[in-house]
Amino acid sequence: MNGKTLEKPDDPVPQFPPAVGRPLRGRDGHLEQIRASLRATAEGRQGGITLLESPAGSGRTRLLQETGALAEGLGFTVIDCSAGGAWRGEEAASPAVGAGRSVAPRAPRPVRPAGPVQVQAQIDAGLRRGPVLVLVDDAQWADPVQLRTLCGLALKLLAAPVRWLLTMRTEDARSANSLLLRNLTIHRAEWLPQLDALDDRAVTELMGDLLGARPSDDVRALGESLGGSPQAIVELVRGLLDEQCLRITGGTVSLVAEPLASGLTSAVAPDPGAHLPRAFLRLMHDRLDRLAPGTQRLLQVAAVLGPSFMPRDLAEMADERPVQLLGPLQESLAAGLLTSGTEEFSFHREPIWYAVLGTVPPLMRSLLHRQAANMILDQLGDGTAAAVHLVHCAQSDDDQAITTIREAADRLLPVSPQAAAALALRGLEITTPTQPEHIALATTATAALVRSGSLHRAVDVAERVVAGHRRAHPARPGDGTRQDARTWPLRAWLATALLLRGEAASVPRILCDAAAGGPPDPAADGADPAQGSPSPLLLRLTMLSHTDERAALEAADEVLKDESAHERDVGTAARNIRAMSLWGDGRIDESLDLLERTPAHGDDGTGIWQNNSLWNTAWILIKLRDLDGAAVMVDAVRRTIDADSNGVLDPVQFALRSWVSFARGDLAEAEQLARAGITASDAARMPLCEPHLRAVLVAVALRRGDLAEALERQGHWESATAPGGPSRPWWAMRCLITAQVTAARRGAEQALEVLRDARHDDGLRRRLVLEDPSATAWCVRTALAAGDREFAARIAGCAGEVAALARTRPATGAAAAHGRALLTGDVTLLARAVDGYGDPWAVASATEDLGVLLCGGDREGAIGAFNAAMAGYDGLGAKRDSARVRRRLRRLGVRRRHWNLVARPQTGWDSLTGAEEKVAQLVARGLTNRQVAGELFISPHTVSFHLRQIYRKLAIQSRVDLTRIVCAPGARTASAPFGAE
Repeated sequence: MNGKTLEKPDDPVPQFPPAVGRPLRGRDGHLEQIRASLRATAEGRQGGITLLESPAGSGRTRLLQETGALAEGLGFTVIDCSAGGAWRGEEAASPAVGAGRSVAPRAPRPVRPAGPVQVQAQIDAGLRRGPVLVLVDDAQWADPVQLRTLCGLALKLLAAPVRWLLTMRTEDARSANSLLLRNLTIHRAEWLPQLDALDDRAVTELMGDLLGARPSDDVRALGESLGGSPQAIVELVRGLLDEQCLRITGGTVSLVAEPLASGLTSAVAPDPGAHLPRAFLRLMHDRLDRLAPGTQRLLQVAAVLGPSFMPRDLAEMADERPVQLLGPLQESLAAGLLTSGTEEFSFHREPIWYAVLGTVPPLMRSLLHRQAANMILDQLGDGTAAAVHLVHCAQSDDDQAITTIREAADRLLPVSPQAAAALALRGLEITTPTQPEHIALATTATAALVRSGSLHRAVDVAERVVAGHRRAHPARPGDGTRQDARTWPLRAWLATALLLRGEAASVPRILCDAAAGGPPDPAADGADPAQGSPSPLLLRLTMLSHTDERAALEAADEVLKDESAHERDVGTAARNIRAMSLWGDGRIDESLDLLERTPAHGDDGTGIWQNNSLWNTAWILIKLRDLDGAAVMVDAVRRTIDADSNGVLDPVQFALRSWVSFARGDLAEAEQLARAGITASDAARMPLCEPHLRAVLVAVALRRGDLAEALERQGHWESATAPGGPSRPWWAMRCLITAQVTAARRGAEQALEVLRDARHDDGLRRRLVLEDPSATAWCVRTALAAGDREFAARIAGCAGEVAALARTRPATGAAAAHGRALLTGDVTLLARAVDGYGDPWAVASATEDLGVLLCGGDREGAIGAFNAAMAGYDGLGAKRDSARVRRRLRRLGVRRRHWNLVARPQTGWDSLTGAEEKVAQLVARGLTNRQVAGELFISPHTVSFHLRQIYRKLAIQSRVDLTRIVCAPGARTASAPFGAE
């Protein structure tokens, strides 16, 4: 299994670490007992004998290595009397796993005497320095005469501070050497508990230690399938690294191959173990080979039944009496291959099941699946369970089997889309395009793939099946309508997938086909009303709502003229479009009232995904900064998505949650949620929420004052978002944030150019004002700074009109008062506006503006306002805003200490202060001293001073040298707050 092992060039290839220095996992109790005995020997000046008997591969040698390190740290002389030497290194040792951390940073170097005489001499020499530890590993391989001599020596030295630790394998418990060791127990020898199998937590920790990264669920499942044997886990990791089948992304190591399937998805796969690494299969086959032949055969039959099975079904399949199953099942349980529940047995982990099933020859596997399906159907059992077996053995002429598969897939669609898709896709492989069930299975598969977020597969399946159906059923005169009706549900889901992928331009063709063929007939061959395919009109409304808001409103109004004449989903979509239009007109209360009276679901819970009153209400409340109400709605959105198993809509909830966090001032959480949403969007290839998600990232960088990062994120945002003018639903958000970035980088006049569409359009100005309560004040402030008082007055007037229509919404009133106060210089009006915002950043911004207005006549009041604003900005991590307020205070003669003393080297990059690092980053991006000064709210002279310090500390003489250092691979990005010393 080969493949690309790294996703990013800076992800290091995992290297197998040495045993010493690596944490010992899962052996805390043993180490504690050993530590206590060593201390007793050292402090009591008396010896003792400790014995350990454990299975091969359980980690005896590794435990002795850790014991030697521990003893050396306590001042012991360590003497190794193991057969062949226990300190042979990683290649020869049987690695184990244990406690929390290694007790010594380096391997002890014990003495290795050649025989009992030399052992006596080395012990005598060691006793002159302090206590002694004698290690005897793998005592079953020792020469019996020498072992007997060593045992006699141990008994002779019980009064001396000599601790003996002897180990042997459980498999050799009946050997002469074992009996000899057991006789020591009558002479004060103590036994350590047997080294049991590692639990799952210790397995995960060990794999993380070996791989240097957190194992993914699939990698962890492979390790947890090996019976908790430390040696097997080490061999597995070695094999995975040798096969180059791992990659590291974001600190998590995963398989290069596609993720391992699970549940019903894996049960219907032709070969669920096809992607298992060879190293894992070798280890699993070794485990299976240690079982009795009868147990192996019974496990193979059980694997055909599935990852879980009823004992009575196994008995019937194997044609055995229950009593005959007892021995094999007990052996399988003891080996850790199976677990037992109240009614079923299960394979301990699914990779075990894959490996066992893979040992069944394909032809016999098919026959056994047919036997299992017949058994389930004869018992009048679950049709879904029978369908899982039928996909492995049914033929295209087996109409009853195909019907069973289709019905099972339809039942699974509402509750488990992934399982429904897997079952329906396997059914498609059995049927041919000429069969009626072929279209029905394709429709279910496409619907399930859409809901589960596999949009690219949904489109591929639908387009392939529609094309195949047309080839198999060429249109005849007068038969076009019937042919279109047969495939309409499938084509409708294809259109839905295309819309969710942002490919609205491809949808009109499908809608035109539907119009030419007449209305779809739900009763036509191959159509199932239960599949809930959207109607052509609903698809048209959805398409227009994401491409042309005005056309969408016209179509929605036509529906609402006689809503009863249309399907419920169509009416619901039209209501949502009308409600959002009311919002855009500033009629906020009417909009929310209509949304409250609009169902959040269609008849089947799937038809109105893109026009849903829940998230439309949530968006409005976020923009109004009614954050408590928005949080309630967002939680309802999350529950609805989960309840309907609509994983494709996960980006919606991430977008909503990220904006709520941003409005609350939690920038870290907002950024984390936005990135999670982008990941979900990429996985589903569903970009509809990406503008909102990427806007959060830009806004966060802007709020933090990292303008270079904001500009870079804006570039990603623009490249990932389809271009479009004011007819796009996200125009106001994109316009406002772009203008804010432009203002920070290039000044107010250039920012107004971004807003030029709103200069003479009342509707666009209203959308800007509604986008964010702080937008009004920002636009007015920017227009005034650019000398455009006319535009400032238009924005303030628009905000006043919106506030007049929404008197119950404090944020709109605060925004209008803030804008008017900036325009007129009304201190009293602005002071009242501060309390109306529900956004902590807007409050700080209004307070700063209040300080600016007070500067002319009330110095103390201005200082108080600036101090309050700076405290607000500091609490939000708005460093650039804080720096701006700090500059205002300096102009009033007030200086605020804002740096922290940090221990730094004298030279090199790490010697730069936070301010110097910021300057270096900006200069390396090509900014002049004056531009850097503008971004950091300091004087050009201060920038020059910082540059001289940077040149001195980095031993360079030019901006070219500085750019080379900053842009070099591994160069650190600015992390310290501006001004940190």
